[in-house]
Amino acid sequence: MSRAATMHVPSPAAGWLVLLSFMALLCLAPGHSHAQQGSSNTSAWEQAISELDGSYRPESIELYQSLARARLDSGDYAAAASAWQEALQALRVNEGLASEAQLQLLQAYNDVLFELEQWQQLDSNYHLALSIAERLYGREDARSIAAATTLASWKIRAWQAGVFRPRGDRSIQEAAEIYRRLIRDLDEQGKDNPGLRASWLSARGLAYFYSARHVANIPVNEFQRSASPNASFQQCVPIVLSVDGAQPSANACHANQSLDPEFHASQQREKNNQVRRHLGNMRQSFQLAIEAVNADPRATLEQKVQAILNLGDANLLAEDYQRARSQYALAWELLSQDPEDQALRQRLLGQAMPALKDIFDTLPFDTHLQGTAPLGTVAFDVTARGEIENINVSGSDAALSRENIGEIAIKLDQTVFRPRIAEGRPVPSRLQIPARDL
Repeated sequence: MSRAATMHVPSPAAGWLVLLSFMALLCLAPGHSHAQQGSSNTSAWEQAISELDGSYRPESIELYQSLARARLDSGDYAAAASAWQEALQALRVNEGLASEAQLQLLQAYNDVLFELEQWQQLDSNYHLALSIAERLYGREDARSIAAATTLASWKIRAWQAGVFRPRGDRSIQEAAEIYRRLIRDLDEQGKDNPGLRASWLSARGLAYFYSARHVANIPVNEFQRSASPNASFQQCVPIVLSVDGAQPSANACHANQSLDPEFHASQQREKNNQVRRHLGNMRQSFQLAIEAVNADPRATLEQKVQAILNLGDANLLAEDYQRARSQYALAWELLSQDPEDQALRQRLLGQAMPALKDIFDTLPFDTHLQGTAPLGTVAFDVTARGEIENINVSGSDAALSRENIGEIAIKLDQTVFRPRIAEGRPVPSRLQIPARDL
């Protein structure tokens, strides 16, 4: 009996899958352009999906994924995102809310969301991926840990870039809490991994800094207060009971209310306390990271110095310049004990560079968040306090366009630079770098 004779009769939707497979091969034949192929496939997938009459039968999973890819090939990112969303829903209906296949689908879906800059949906997807991973593998599994650090580092980068700064439970404070939990789990498991511990502590310190910035941006009237908004007092006026001279009189009293200044003062104190608490946690995190690195027998001199510089940079970001200078001086001292370390000292301290660059470079989430990299060369002065002055942009006409200069201005506004360190002290300097490196 031939193979064709033994096959089951396909359902209408399955028949469409067979037909569309041949169509895809046909579109790859000579004479079919890429655009024609995308358009033809898109129409075919849409026709196949229409045969489902809105149901999420098992075959709809692959149909929606194929439609998403076809729309992506044609450059229609919004339609591709919609198709990925439908594919995700079909998968959840057919395989359950904790289906492992969702994790791979979410990766493709997220790539499209990046192009569309749909940050809120992207944030939701990262939460969903973490929830699925923890349900499937347990919180201590490496895959769950990877999902947690990706979510936390996404929040850090999104806040730093200014593209997504939500309020409430999903604010940047969530990133600090994720790293706090990861470090606690690491300690409870008794795992001797000081390098990983130092990395998470540093990332937590950065999250605490942005948490302090987040709280500082919240209007003061949203904070809890310990005093009543109004102060009450009683005012009484004597009323003479007779017009015939001195006679008994009575007092007419009424209560007055006025705004109590202590009410607003208590709100401001609560806000200030939260900011200070986050900054204190930031410093503690970076100090513990230094201790973790020093406890690691495999740690290099560069890693030890970098941990010290991170604490100095954190204090620089918090505008605590005295503490920052003390850490920079300590780093200079460590790199000045052996003449063979002069090259390392020059690389780390010899010119201004973005504060906490070491941490940003090692975050699991490393996708560029804002458009294309700016063009041209940018030169600017960096003061002893890391402030940027006297900016100059050079390059082609495109580099000097209003849009490109605006992109450079945004990048510079998002970055604080560690000043050049000479003889253990921060000193002013001028820096010239490709704009794409901002």
